[in-house]
Amino acid sequence: MTLDDRTATDGTSVRLSAIDMCALVYDRECWGAYFRDLGGQAPAYLRAFGRHMATVFGADFTLYRRHLNAGDLDAAIEILVAHQPAELDVAAHLRAMDAEGIAYQVLMGSSARLPDGGCVNERVAAFAARAPDRMQAWAGLNLSDPHAALEELERCHALGMRGVTVIAFRDGVEPQLPYYDAVFTAAERLGLPVWLHTGHHLCTSRPNELSHPRIIDVLAGRHPGLRIVAGHGGWPWMPEMISVAQRHPNVRVEFSTHRPSWMAQPGSGWEPLLLYGRGTLRRKVMFGTATWVHSVSPRTLIQEVADLGLGPSVTHDWLRGNAARLLGLEDGEVRTPKTAAPTAAQP
Repeated sequence: MTLDDRTATDGTSVRLSAIDMCALVYDRECWGAYFRDLGGQAPAYLRAFGRHMATVFGADFTLYRRHLNAGDLDAAIEILVAHQPAELDVAAHLRAMDAEGIAYQVLMGSSARLPDGGCVNERVAAFAARAPDRMQAWAGLNLSDPHAALEELERCHALGMRGVTVIAFRDGVEPQLPYYDAVFTAAERLGLPVWLHTGHHLCTSRPNELSHPRIIDVLAGRHPGLRIVAGHGGWPWMPEMISVAQRHPNVRVEFSTHRPSWMAQPGSGWEPLLLYGRGTLRRKVMFGTATWVHSVSPRTLIQEVADLGLGPSVTHDWLRGNAARLLGLEDGEVRTPKTAAPTAAQP
């Protein structure tokens, strides 16, 4: 990895870039499948983020809301994603990454089905394979059918996908139960990291506890060789999340969907991460965006991390160093975009 995003020893300005550990990069059909899958189990997401999503996707919010209020989920989602490209342009995507200071991305897949009978995972794998020096794909699994999830894991591994994502609240499962253990055993055997949604969710028909850090505590204890990423950071259970990450060498935390600027506010609940993330967890915290959730650009999120006042070395670790180590990216394998955001030297 190039190191020109570190703060120079003479205090001059440098350029910041990041590895995005949670990127959703889909074509129109994949976005539709993704939102039908999420909205079918947790419709509150489509309401809570409705106006914001309409802005992000260039949709008519009034028309979107009208169909949503009428209970026509499919029509609402069709309106939401109508202006997304039918096919992704890899060159345009790489230019956008450069412009935002994103050096490398982990693309999150999904087992949601597409109109042609395939699934989102296949298209995400194919897209990542077009620029393997800038992207890799992780397979989205649905644990509601653990046998099918195991088959999908093995199929996606054969497609070249290099990690696994699990959203337990959407699937309505307690993933730490032995019933699901074959999936995590296979991931450990194949050397695939597992990203697990951890923390607050909006599926009000299912308990928040399905995303509690204690689930990771159990899984990490049972599978000490399995690399686990606590996706979205574990808020509001930050002391518990810190404890779990301290207890298990292979547990890491990424804070996508959360604004670093809000994390720094008194009473945010993120104080434990900002404290221990400089010390015992400094090599375990990673940056992520979750793409559609934020109303600001990745470049802004990167700058907000720099503005936390963590110091140059910790900032570098949070933004890209820790992710590079997890992903096995050695020096020189991750390029710093020429357009990475400049920042003043930190104290």
